[in-house]
Amino acid sequence: MQSTFYTAYNSHHFPPPWKSLEPNCITSKSIPYYKPQNRFKTLTLTNLLRIPLGYEPEEDIELLPRPKPKPAPPSRLPVVIRRSGSVFRYFWDGNHLQLACVDGGVSSFSSAVQDFFIPKQVSGNYMDYVTWKLLHRVFSSALQVLATQAMLQAIGIGYSRSLPSAAALNWVLKDGLGRLSRCIYTAGLASAFDTNLKRVRFSTFVMFSLSIGVELLTPVIPRYFLLLASVANIATQISLASYLATNTAIRRSFAIADNLGEVSAKARIQTVCFDNLGLLLAAVLNILPKNNQSLHAGLPFVIYPIFSAVDLFGIYQGLKHVHLQTLTKDRLEIILNIWIESGYVPSPAEVSKEEGIDFLWSKGSDPKLSMMAMQYSSGEDYYFICMEIFCKGEKRTKQHGIFLCLREGAGTVDIIMGLLQACYVRKALLVSSWWENILGVGDSLDFVLNEWLKVIEDSKRCAQRDLSLLNEQMLELGWAAKNILLSTEEQARYSFVDD
Repeated sequence: MQSTFYTAYNSHHFPPPWKSLEPNCITSKSIPYYKPQNRFKTLTLTNLLRIPLGYEPEEDIELLPRPKPKPAPPSRLPVVIRRSGSVFRYFWDGNHLQLACVDGGVSSFSSAVQDFFIPKQVSGNYMDYVTWKLLHRVFSSALQVLATQAMLQAIGIGYSRSLPSAAALNWVLKDGLGRLSRCIYTAGLASAFDTNLKRVRFSTFVMFSLSIGVELLTPVIPRYFLLLASVANIATQISLASYLATNTAIRRSFAIADNLGEVSAKARIQTVCFDNLGLLLAAVLNILPKNNQSLHAGLPFVIYPIFSAVDLFGIYQGLKHVHLQTLTKDRLEIILNIWIESGYVPSPAEVSKEEGIDFLWSKGSDPKLSMMAMQYSSGEDYYFICMEIFCKGEKRTKQHGIFLCLREGAGTVDIIMGLLQACYVRKALLVSSWWENILGVGDSLDFVLNEWLKVIEDSKRCAQRDLSLLNEQMLELGWAAKNILLSTEEQARYSFVDD
């Protein structure tokens, strides 16, 4: 197949295009060319071809710059550093290793604020607790400012008719009585700070809220200043003792990495900042009605019930988010009941929901079956179980219950074993029909005793079967199963004398 394009060899004096020139064969002699008879000049190829090797262009000749290749973006290395509230990452640009900040300004600021207030490693419920603590501390601090202002007004600070020495004496007396009451209260409820922490803390904060109301009354009845101030200060000192005694246990429940010192330091920072917000709120409330003296005098009595309700609500909600891992009789009983009914060990959060903030109730036991249980218990057992009657509520309604007695030398495993068996006994008695006749006398007493011993044996086998798996699951969920905390009432000692 012929090509449609061709070139005549004799039309010009050019060499064929496929014929390459020999190197260094270019001379200064011009190549002859054919000059046609027209007004157009033919381009002379001499200047194009006469380029000797090693030629360097003249300075006035501008060469077109070559386009520079675009630099490749730096590569991100899988190394991230978090420091001082900021996030940094390493990058490689091909020649150098660079460390650059990869978070924005807003996130960096929020991280810095969080690092200032919040410990590094805490449980997930800590932020909820801090939120309610903010509500509690702000309104509590504002109430304290108003109460202090009222007491200063009642004692006569700023009035010429008051005697400074009398005012100072009253103040010292009220503080002295308050601190003495604080020592007595702390000595009397030492074990309750561990076993009934939430109950004691909330009840004492109720006392503190009432003490502020008493202090607000001192300007109304200035002649009874010492009496009112002393009563209020006693309640305040008792609340302070409870607050200081329970703080360590609450903070330990959040310190999942044994960083109790850090959690305590951050808690102190939070308290100072939140209290300052309360001081600011109280200052604003004092400035607003300063031109109206009647409104200024009656404002604390209007604010007090509102602020107290918000304060106590914040305390109550905050205690709901405190999940204690220590084992008390009440918490262990909740765990064992759920274990028997559902077959699993609940977490501290689940038990915290079941725990209530109930007040103490008195009880009295019936020693009839207690004596029989002690007589029939073997010497190898570190505990025995019997029945009791206790009175509950204001009407002192009699109710039946299970009574667990521990021998001297009983350990933690014996307490868990005994309480687990008692829970099984209670379940069996609730199912059976002779629960109401358990206290019968006469001819049926031997029958009742035989049935009772049968229930005891069956429940003991169930408890021995479940004890190992129960302890294992409790340790996995973070329960402190080394010790069982018992209150003063639960540590009451009984002696059986066989004369």
